[in-house]
Amino acid sequence: MNPISEAEDPGEIRHGLGPIWAATRVANPDFSICGPVTFHSGQAFPLAAAVWQESVFAPVLLPALRAALAHARRGEVRELAALDRRLSEQLGDGLRADSIRAGRRLALHGNSLRGDRLLPRLAENVRTEVSPGHLAIIFAARCGAFSLPDRIAVGAYLFQEMCAGAPTASVIEVCDFVARCIEPLGGSSLELRAA
Repeated sequence: MNPISEAEDPGEIRHGLGPIWAATRVANPDFSICGPVTFHSGQAFPLAAAVWQESVFAPVLLPALRAALAHARRGEVRELAALDRRLSEQLGDGLRADSIRAGRRLALHGNSLRGDRLLPRLAENVRTEVSPGHLAIIFAARCGAFSLPDRIAVGAYLFQEMCAGAPTASVIEVCDFVARCIEPLGGSSLELRAA
């Protein structure tokens, strides 16, 4: 079984999730080297993933991602900053620090996209500490800049978390987990478009 960190080709990804895997690289080109964010797995990936899904992803990150996508699509920088600060209150100290570390990196190094005005404004908010810069918020804003539907953006975020937090988990296990998490979000077009 190949580990997820060695997956290179979207064709290796199961359940038709190849385009979502590719969207991960669009939203965060350095996702594979960002280090663990809020998911940290030991040897038992399925158990660790289920616990994380119930305790962190479903109650905290998923609502934040979906709200950030909506605000990003409307160009609402103040609302994104407020959501970012609220996420700081919801995450524990260790998770908060790793989320901000990864998010700040993406915000400050991935803030230019031709024709987009939101990302530079978010980067400035992070730089001036108006906004903490959690990865979920910055990642969602980048997905919004590419007009990615919620299902694709959330799936891409999940792939990023799994690759960073469980690099030795098998492609099969990670794909099964991502597919289960995004199934409630319904189907959508898998096209990627620039804003």
